[in-house]
This record gives sequence, structure tokens and C-alpha cells, in this order.
Amino acid sequence: MLFLFTMFGAYRLTQFSDRLMTPEFLVTPDSANYSPEIAFDQIQKHPEKITDGFFNAGFTQYRWWVLTNISPTEKSWLQIANPHINDLRIYEEENGKWKQTYVSGDYYPYAKRIFDDPDYWFPIEPKQQRILMRVDKKGESLNIPLRLIGETALAPYLANRNFFHGMFLGWIVLLLMLNLFLWISLKDPIHFFYILYVSFSVLWIVSQWGMGFRYFWPEWTDFTAKARPFFSNISYIFLLELTARFFTIQNTQPLYRRAIRIVQLLMVISSVGLLVTDYSNSSTIMRYVFLTSMNIIWIGALVLIILFIWKSYAKQKTLALFFLSALGFFGVYILLLLLSQYNLGGNWMFFANMYGSPVGFLGESTILSFGLSQRYNLYKKEKDLAMQALEKEKREVADKMIQTQEEERNRLARELHDGLGGLLGSIRIGADHRLKSDPQTQHWIGEQLDMAVTDLRNIAHDLMPVQLQEQGLDRILEKTVARWNSGEGYKIRYTSQLKNRYPLRTEAALYRIVLELLHNIKKHAEASEVTIEIWEDEKMNKLTLLVEDNGKGFDRGKEEGIGWKSIRQRVQYMNGKINLDSSHLGSTVIIDVSMENEKR
Repeated sequence: MLFLFTMFGAYRLTQFSDRLMTPEFLVTPDSANYSPEIAFDQIQKHPEKITDGFFNAGFTQYRWWVLTNISPTEKSWLQIANPHINDLRIYEEENGKWKQTYVSGDYYPYAKRIFDDPDYWFPIEPKQQRILMRVDKKGESLNIPLRLIGETALAPYLANRNFFHGMFLGWIVLLLMLNLFLWISLKDPIHFFYILYVSFSVLWIVSQWGMGFRYFWPEWTDFTAKARPFFSNISYIFLLELTARFFTIQNTQPLYRRAIRIVQLLMVISSVGLLVTDYSNSSTIMRYVFLTSMNIIWIGALVLIILFIWKSYAKQKTLALFFLSALGFFGVYILLLLLSQYNLGGNWMFFANMYGSPVGFLGESTILSFGLSQRYNLYKKEKDLAMQALEKEKREVADKMIQTQEEERNRLARELHDGLGGLLGSIRIGADHRLKSDPQTQHWIGEQLDMAVTDLRNIAHDLMPVQLQEQGLDRILEKTVARWNSGEGYKIRYTSQLKNRYPLRTEAALYRIVLELLHNIKKHAEASEVTIEIWEDEKMNKLTLLVEDNGKGFDRGKEEGIGWKSIRQRVQYMNGKINLDSSHLGSTVIIDVSMENEKR
């Protein structure tokens, strides 16, 4: 809505009120360096009548003469609303002769102007009179908008125009500050190039309004005619860079990147050539060739940008639509501006020439700024998807590795239980038979073999409890605790609040962690009591394992052994967190594992 209001306000500035009139006038080209008298005769003989106050000669090889008859009812000002006329001379009729009363233009210092304004203003007394003007813009495009504004209407008219200028510049400053903040925060150079593109585009628009000559280079008359094509060139260079960085097509197809560099190089060369050329004194043909070649380069740049959008559409549809809508918004007004060089008339062309560029650029720069924000959202989603895919792949690899390890443990456990266990059983039977004559030795060997078989079975069970997949973690931990309580030197208390089953990889990992902690306590802690608790927190969506002992603790500054490294690897594999607390009163280990996507 704010943007539509801005566009409507700009259009209203080009319309007329009861005290803002568009005088009719006659025009004729000057093909032979006419004097005012001859020019007046030529206009009378070969008049081209303009009734809507706007004449567009397009690209012209000649000076033009303009004759208007006006009879204001109050003191008024005649506005020539084109701040880029190179040489403007105004003549008033006096005693049947034409007397030059005003000289100004881009070829003269800004101080030569009667009225402190980028446009040309000439005071008109309230009487009927004829005004003859010679307008020189040879070798460039020329349009002549004439407005007659009463003295009392002048201040409101200029205030409205200045309000539009201020609103435009304020909006641009807001976009620049936003992208400066993003550049500093995100360290992404695309915002730096956005700032450069917008800044030079604003300098181009300011030059288009004539405000650059008014405020920045009032004495540099040679640069005034160069300012618009120069700043336009530089802004296109940064727009191409912005396009290349906005999309990622250049990473896979360097041809497009090289094409951008070639066009940018052509623009740099033409910009340098423009600055070093004596543009004011160059021939009409040279100006025409130079400006036409620059137009071709600009059109080529637009085609290249559209090609980027087209090539990126399949994989980056949203970004392509953002960029296309931004470019389309501005491109319409750029097209009208280019058409204005080819003898198209009408008040709508005056609007497009004076205010179309800033209105279109506001739309483009705003959409591009939103597009940059959307670009981060899309890239974040792509990054998240890539991270999820990578995480999934890592888990699949880890699952296969763990599955292989568990299968190997299971095989080793079966071999120990069935092979070595059976062999020890056979040895005991043979020893009983052969040592009948020595009961004492027979009894001792029998006890030793029974202990070896028991240890072997415990090792085989620890390697892979065959009922884990069928009975679940809770039941297997109960059996493990009962077995340890029957043979170890400390008491284990086990509490469980598990309600759900989990994938084998998670249950096996937790089982291995509990066994590793029990072995560490047995070997190092000198504890008499051990507590094992496991519970689910539905609100926090996590599973918690707690193992606590009343031993002597351990020094956390020492290098961790293989057991602790194994525990940490298993916790990391489950995307869990581990918390340790150890002192001379004992140790506490708390492991939290997210239950998301883990329930069976």
C-alpha cells in the first residue's frame, strides 16, 4: 500500500491543477544554425504543434527551436522540466526583434540558473507574450516538457516534489541500513554488493533528477552530461555481481560466470572511456555510437540476468521468482526510459522519464531485499535437509557397524559357550573318571573347572545376551543385576520406569554402557553399593540412565581409558548427553538420550 501511494503521488506530480498549465507550443529543428529571426520564420512556415505540453524528439542531431504564446493572469514561472538540456537560450520579443534574456544549461555552472532548482525556470509577467527558446542537446535524446505555474502555486508544487524525493531517499536509506546490518552480522558479501548496487543506482536517479549537479558537482559541467551513463554503468556492474551471488548456478556452470565477467569488463572499459573523453565537444555521430553501444551492453546485461533466472528456476524456483519480479518491476520503467529516446510522446512518457525510474527502483530494491531474506531461509532449509540426510547416512553406517559388532559378539559368545564351554565340561567329566583314586585332587579340579565354566558363561552373556531383542532392555538389566549381585563384592540396586521398547541399537548401546560402568566400578571404585536407575520423561521427550556408587571416586583430570572412550562414543552415537560428578564420596553418571524417533 505504501508503495502504491508513492507511485500515485509521483504520477500526481506530473498532472495539472487549475494553476499549473501545459501551454501549447510549436517546435522545429535547427539544421543550419539559425538566428532567432530565421528560426521564428521557419517555425511559422513548418510548424509542429505540441498540445499536451510534452515534446519528445528522441535521439536528435540538431538543436531545436520552441515558440509558445502565453498570457498568464498572474505572475508565473515557465518550467522547462528537463534538467539535462546542454544549452538553453530564451528570447523575448522586443520592438519586433528577439532579445536574448536567459542562458543556462549543463554546459554552464549551476550558478547561472535564475531559480535554485534542477529544472530550468523563467519568470513570466501577467501579460500576453511570445517566448522563443533554443534547446541544444545534439547527439543525445531530447524531451521538452513545458509547464506554466502561478507564483502562488509554485511553493506547494515544489514542496510536493521535495516530499516525494525525501520519501524515496528515506526508503532507500532504510534498505541500506538493513543490509549494512546484515552484512556486518552475517559476513555475507552479497549484502555489500547490494549496498553498492543500490548506492550507485540512487546516484544515477539523483543525476536523472538533476540534483547531483545542484548539490555535488555544480562546477563540473563536463561531468554533468556523463553522470547518468557513468552511474548507470557502475550500478549494472554490481547488479550482475549481485545476480551471480544470488544464485548458485556459477558453481556448476562456469560459462555463465565468465559471461558476466566479460560484460562487466565491457562496462568498466566504457565507463573509463566515458570519463576520459571530451564528451561535450565530441561529434554527434560519436555520441550516438557511444550511447547506442552502451544501450546494447545494458540490454545484454539484462538478457544475461534473465538467462541466470531461467537456468536457476528448476532448482531455485522461489529465488528465481523473487528476482524475476524485482527485475520485471524495474525493467518496465527502464524499457520506457529507453523508448523515450526514440520520439515517443505523451504525458505518460513524461511521468516515466521523470519518476518512473525511482518508482520502479523502489519496487525492485525492496523486492530484492526481501529476496535476500528468503534466500537465507531457503538455504537454511537446504542446509537442514542436507544435515538430516548426512545424519541419516551416518546413523545408517553406524547401525551397520554396530550390527556387525553385535553379530560378531554373538558369534564369539556362541563359540565360547558351545565350544570352550563344552570342552571344559568334557574335561571335568574326564577328570572325575581318571581321578577316582584321588578324591581330594578330584574335588579341587572340579571346583576350578566349575568356576571357569561360570566365568565363561558370564563373559558369553556379557558379550551378547541372546534374549535382549526378545525380552527388552529392562528385563535383561534385571537379570544382569541379579547375576552380578550373586557373585560380586557390592550390592546393586536397580530401578526402572521404562514403559516403551526402543530399537535394538539403542537398547544394545545402553546395555553396553551399563556393563562398562559396572566393570569400571568393580576394578577402580572400591564401592559397596551401586544404584542403577532408568526412566522416561515424556514432557522433556528424553530417556535418562543414572549409575551411582559410593566408592572413592576418580580423578577427572586423568586421561580417559578405552572404557570411557567407548561410553562417550556410544552416547554420541545416540545424540545423547553425559554428565559426570565424582568426589571421595562416590561417583554419579547421568546419560540423557532423546526419545524422538527412537520408540518402537
